[in-house]
Amino acid sequence: MRGHVATAKVADVTTSDDQQVAELEAFAAAYRAAAAGVSYSGWHAGARTAGNRLLAYHDSGAEAEVVFRPGERPLFNIMQNGHRRPDDDRPFTVWSVTPAICGTVEPGVRRLEVISGTGAVVPADIVAHTFAVDLQLAPPPVLPDTASIDDRLDEVWGLNGQAHELARRLTARVHGDDGLLYEGSLLNLKHYNFSDD
Repeated sequence: MRGHVATAKVADVTTSDDQQVAELEAFAAAYRAAAAGVSYSGWHAGARTAGNRLLAYHDSGAEAEVVFRPGERPLFNIMQNGHRRPDDDRPFTVWSVTPAICGTVEPGVRRLEVISGTGAVVPADIVAHTFAVDLQLAPPPVLPDTASIDDRLDEVWGLNGQAHELARRLTARVHGDDGLLYEGSLLNLKHYNFSDD
């Protein structure tokens, strides 16, 4: 009898777990839909990374990256005239590659994937015309807050350079409603001045 009761409880837990997973999936979808619908004074939420970076865009055409920091004010990188628009031959533009890959996609883009040198495929989060890919290309800064601002900036710019060097070796695959729109280099190398390897 005891084994029978335990089996029944396991079955109930499994059913309950399945129900909770289904409920949480619905909750997560509702949360994402609500977050994407947030707007204030013409600003709208775009794609977001797991690393607390949110892309935002304004009705005027301005675009921004918002970096949330626990217990501190957010940091902002605002482009008053927006970031560079996608090129004619590429349906996306990369804004930044560190701490995650962020940018803009053309209307009609349904899926963007970044493929590493090992073949790992990392999908982008696409919201409105923005995208974000959680792929860390350089380690985070390690200098303490007590280091001079010049030393901290040197470290950040050095890590940014490392991330760009790694990003130039990545491939992007972009899909629309009718199939593959683009497959090739993640970065548009004509916008960057890299030395030859």
